[in-house]
Amino acid sequence: MFHRTLKRLAGAVVIFAIASASPVLAKTSVEWQNAESAIAAKEYTDAGKILTSLANSGDAKAATRLGELYYMRPGLPQDYVKARYWLQKAVDGRNARAMGSLAYLLSSGLGGARDEKKCIALNEKAAELGDDYAQFNMGTRTFWGLGCKKNYYRAFQYFQASEKQGRGDAECFLAHMYEEGFGVQKNPKKAAALLKSSRAHDPGVGEYQIGRTYLQGRGTPINYKIAYKWLSMGAADGNEHAMNDLGLMYSHGYGVKKDRKKALELYLKAEKNGCPYAKLNVAGRYEAGDGLPKDLNKAKALYAEAAEQGSEVAAHRLKILSGQ
Repeated sequence: MFHRTLKRLAGAVVIFAIASASPVLAKTSVEWQNAESAIAAKEYTDAGKILTSLANSGDAKAATRLGELYYMRPGLPQDYVKARYWLQKAVDGRNARAMGSLAYLLSSGLGGARDEKKCIALNEKAAELGDDYAQFNMGTRTFWGLGCKKNYYRAFQYFQASEKQGRGDAECFLAHMYEEGFGVQKNPKKAAALLKSSRAHDPGVGEYQIGRTYLQGRGTPINYKIAYKWLSMGAADGNEHAMNDLGLMYSHGYGVKKDRKKALELYLKAEKNGCPYAKLNVAGRYEAGDGLPKDLNKAKALYAEAAEQGSEVAAHRLKILSGQ
């Protein structure tokens, strides 16, 4: 009898808890949708207020979104210190996405001290929790040996885990590994299939990342031939950043015959597609009258757009042209 009474009481408590929690959950869901709608409408201040309220109540997902709005463009007025604060709160709530975002700030030294060791630890934890971005990030780090030892076997595992979640850039890196035999037996057929799939999922993204790394020589010797190959594919697939970097190669004659006219064509195309670095390059051409009619108003307009997207160089040039 006593046990039956306890069972009824336990059941009543569960029912009461569900009934009590449901309105709260429903309210949170509505507020979250309102925040996302505000972001979609570019009403970032309104979104920030909603997300701050949710984050202060312990919602790690809201804290993550809020932290990202403080450092991503477009978003709230850029404040890396606040971004770190909210992302750390989300990390304390074991949010995998927040771990990856905070790792980026730690690696870049934005909003505080640069901490590669903590960056790697956060990315590894987020990857373990199944975050596809962190898995891809750890794949690139172990592939190039950035902040950790180069390890093709681990890179392959990370890329595979990320690729299974639909990341085209991870497929692209796997294609590169099969094509060159990095940690796996060369398999041109498999490489081609992965590259085709990558271009269907995320056109130009992986190609740009591989090409840019060979262009800069990060974790690998500079190789203009390989950089040109991958950046050309990325540009052909519509990636504006690949177009800009390809323009850079033509502008300076990196591995190709110097052709500033061709470079300008690529810069203009990348600028129309929204690349902030291309806006900076085209603005510079307007400012100097290099390949384009000299037009300081157009230069200032493009510098302003690039600055809004986070370019400090563009912001500096804008101040100079505005006489500030």
